[in-house]
Amino acid sequence: MNRSLTMTMKTKNMKNEHPKRLIAGLILSTLLIAPFVSIHGEGEPKATTKPNIVFLLADDLRADCIGILGHPIVKTPNVDKLLENGLIFRNAYVLGSDSAAVCMPSRTMIQTGMSYLRKHPTTPTLAQTVKAAGYASIRSGKGGNNPNELDVDFDAHIDDGKGPETPDRDAAFHANNIIKFIKENAGKKPLFLYYAPHEPHDPQYATEEFYRMYHSADIPMPVNFLPYHPFDNGDMTVRDERTLPWPRTKQSVTGKLARYYASTTYWDAEVGRVIAALKEAGQYDNTIFIVAGDNGLSLGEHGLIGKQNVYEFGGMQVPLVFAGPGIKKGETHALVYLYELYPTLCELAGISVPTGLDAKSLAPIIKGQQPAIRDYLFTAYKNCQRSIRDNRWKLIRYPLIDKTQLFDLQADPHEMNDLAGKPESAEKIKELTALLEKTRKEFGDKAPLVVPNPKPAAWSPGKAGGGKTDAKKGQKPEEE
Repeated sequence: MNRSLTMTMKTKNMKNEHPKRLIAGLILSTLLIAPFVSIHGEGEPKATTKPNIVFLLADDLRADCIGILGHPIVKTPNVDKLLENGLIFRNAYVLGSDSAAVCMPSRTMIQTGMSYLRKHPTTPTLAQTVKAAGYASIRSGKGGNNPNELDVDFDAHIDDGKGPETPDRDAAFHANNIIKFIKENAGKKPLFLYYAPHEPHDPQYATEEFYRMYHSADIPMPVNFLPYHPFDNGDMTVRDERTLPWPRTKQSVTGKLARYYASTTYWDAEVGRVIAALKEAGQYDNTIFIVAGDNGLSLGEHGLIGKQNVYEFGGMQVPLVFAGPGIKKGETHALVYLYELYPTLCELAGISVPTGLDAKSLAPIIKGQQPAIRDYLFTAYKNCQRSIRDNRWKLIRYPLIDKTQLFDLQADPHEMNDLAGKPESAEKIKELTALLEKTRKEFGDKAPLVVPNPKPAAWSPGKAGGGKTDAKKGQKPEEE
């Protein structure tokens, strides 16, 4: 749906403020802000001015879909160059979602640092916190499924727009907004730039030059491709799954992948323009960059197309990379959540972290002070899927059909060999189920792991109807 441009500047009229948020903002504005510390080799830390913070958030970007992360096909030269000395988090995840639009709770958690399973957080938002710390801030990006009531606290907040020559939800439109903000504010205050366009979300928009870069005949199929998901996971006919028909075929999947890669490369080109603007303004060297996706996406794996699942490289796993002053080059397999960005950015920028957040700061990992902050990770989707994983084992529970899966991720990273039916797995399943029960309560999850009268696991795609059109120029996906 087309949306007109909306730009909201935070009002100075205090009577329009929500009382709790106003009080939180006033308290934060009185806090002492520690100076940003940059690490220079093995010498003593040196105090510098507060860094700029640039958050580059792509929509539906898979955990592996950046060139520097090792993807063999997609081209992301600007992001690759930006992150070549950065720290890669290989096991970053969205906590979960109570909606098929996984982006909404994901983006809300980024802004609040709180589990989506807890309603009405009273802590200040990320936008409020950086503003109180003296930052000039802008968010320009996708609207609709975004927590608009939280984002209005940015100095400038721009949702999707449509210009005379640009389509709705165009990465170039939002890059233009960010670049304009840089030119107007660079050097006056530290900058917080939140760039969050629609790409590469379907219909995988790009301009023709990027579509011409990828051809479906040259694109390999996922190693764990299936024409159908083998059982009912609780949301088999959600909109995302209907963007391709059943059975999934090589022709339809590689056609979608070609568009997806083109849209990702188009997003990368617009990121390059933002980076160039920071360099021109003399702000690049004192900037912390974060590149991430708001959620993952299945593109043929396990017979799925969307983000409404808890498989690895599926709906909840996301790319997450930090780069900039004080960030050492490398990668970590620590288990982390995307919403831990909030306290992490505060610590890296010398901003006091609000109390009461569910999220834990990643700064100890980034600074090399400890290898991990969590021993296991819980993820969830609606009331139909729950999972728990540690550094080796992963259990997925489907309460509505009374089904459990068990995977050894070290031996089987693509989850192709379910061990749940093997007698020798019984003890491990019992152990992980108890851990899942304990952990979900810690996050405020009230959905049961066992339900009365579970329905049959069998699922027939023939009852779901055909897929929708999501390709460029209106052609059917199977015609790609």
